Amino acid sequence: MTKKLRKRIMITMMLLLSITFITIIIAINVWIRANNRAQADNSLRFLMQREMPDFPIEPNSYMNDKEKIQSEDNHRYNQTTTDNERIQPPSDTERPTPDFLYPIPDDVKDRHTEIMASHFIIVEYSAENEFISMENTLSDSYTEDEIQSYCDKILLGTKLQGTIGPLRYSVREVPNGNTIIAFIDHTAAENSGKNLLTVSIILGIVGLIAFSFLSYFISGLMVRPVEEAFEKQKQFISDASHELKTPIAVVLSNSELLEDQIGENKQLSYIKKECDQMHHLVTSLLTLTRLEQIPYETMEKVIFSLSDALLERILPLESIAYEKGITINEQIAPDITFYGIKEQLQQVAGILIDNALNHTDEKGKVDIYLYKTAHHVVFKVNNSGKPIPEEDRERLFERFYRVDKARNRATGHYGLGLSIAKTIVTNHKGKIRVECENGITSFIVTLRQAEK
Repeated sequence: MTKKLRKRIMITMMLLLSITFITIIIAINVWIRANNRAQADNSLRFLMQREMPDFPIEPNSYMNDKEKIQSEDNHRYNQTTTDNERIQPPSDTERPTPDFLYPIPDDVKDRHTEIMASHFIIVEYSAENEFISMENTLSDSYTEDEIQSYCDKILLGTKLQGTIGPLRYSVREVPNGNTIIAFIDHTAAENSGKNLLTVSIILGIVGLIAFSFLSYFISGLMVRPVEEAFEKQKQFISDASHELKTPIAVVLSNSELLEDQIGENKQLSYIKKECDQMHHLVTSLLTLTRLEQIPYETMEKVIFSLSDALLERILPLESIAYEKGITINEQIAPDITFYGIKEQLQQVAGILIDNALNHTDEKGKVDIYLYKTAHHVVFKVNNSGKPIPEEDRERLFERFYRVDKARNRATGHYGLGLSIAKTIVTNHKGKIRVECENGITSFIVTLRQAEK
C-alpha cells in the first residue's frame, strides 16, 4: 500500500515538474526565435531605408517623440514647395544623423552596420520582374542562381516579408516601379537558438533525473507516517487475530460438547453459527497478514500441475452447487504446469468459485476455464446473475469492501476473500480483474509463467 502511495507521489511530483520545465523551455525558445526574427526584420527595414530614403516607413517602437519630429523635419527638408523653393532645413542639433535616415537607436546602429557590411543581399527587379542588379555580400554561401531562384518564388507569392531557406527577406516597390528584395542571413542566430534549445533540453533532462532522486527521498519522508500507521494496524490485526483464535476455538468446542450432552438447542446453534463466522473472519485476517508479512520470494515454490490442482479444488464445491441448483461447467485444459505455491493458487480458485456460487441465482450456471496463451496462463470464472455496478468494480479487491453489505453479513462474508485472492495473484506476478457483460460476471486471473 505504502509503495503504491509513494509511487503515486513521485509520479505526481515528476509530472508537475516536467510540465513546468517544458513550459519554460518552450517559452524561452519561442521568445528567442521571435527576437531573432525581429532583429532580422529591423536590419531589413534599415536596408530598405538605405535603398529608398524617401520611402515612408512607419516608425518602430525604438523611436521616441523627439526622433519622430526630427524625421518629419528631415522629410519636409527634402520636399520642394509649389514655388520651387526649399523649406528651411532644421538646425544641426535637430537634424537626424544623415547616415541613418530611418531612426534606429544608437545601441542598434553598430549591429545593423555590421550586418549590412557582411550579411546581406539586395536584388533589384524591373516592373516586368526582369533582373536588373544584385549586391551580394554572401557570395561565398549563396550563388546568384540560388538567390534568383529564391526571388522567383518570392515574386510569385504575395508576402512582402518572410523566411525562405535560411534567409529572411523583405520586398518593397520603389517609386520608379522597380522591386527591391533584401535578404538577411540569420543562420547564426537560428543556430544559436537551436543550440540553446539543445542545451536547455539536456539541462532539463539532467534536472529531471536529479529531481527524481530528490522526489524519491521526499516521497519517502511523506509516506513514512502512513507506513508506520499501516504497520501498526497490521500488527494489531495480527495480534488480535491470534488472541481471538484460541477463545473462539474454546467456545466452539464447548458448544459442541454441550450439544452432545443436551441435544439440539436453538441457543447453542446460534453460538456455533457465530463462532464459525468469527473463526472464518479470524482465519482470513491471519492469512492476509501472513501473506503481507512473509516475502513471497522466501516461500517454497515448486512446479506442479495447475490443471489437477484446480480440479481438486472444484470437486468439493460441486455438491454445494448441486444443493443450490447451480450448474458448474468445467473447461480445464490438461497438463498445464506452473511454478509457484500450489496451496495459495488453490485458495484463489476456491475464493473465486465460492464467490460465484454465492452470487448466482438458483438454476444459474458457473463456468470455469483454464487455458494457456503465448506467454500467460489464464484462469477465469464466469457466473450468471446480477451484474456488479461499474463504480464498485475497482474497489472489489479492497479489504472489508462489500457491494451488498446486508447479504454478505448474513452469509458470513466480510469482504476479505477477494483481497486475499488479489494479494496471492500479485505475489505470483499476475493480475486479476473483473468484467461484466451480457449478464455474465467474469473474474479473470492472468499469470505469467514464472522462471525457476
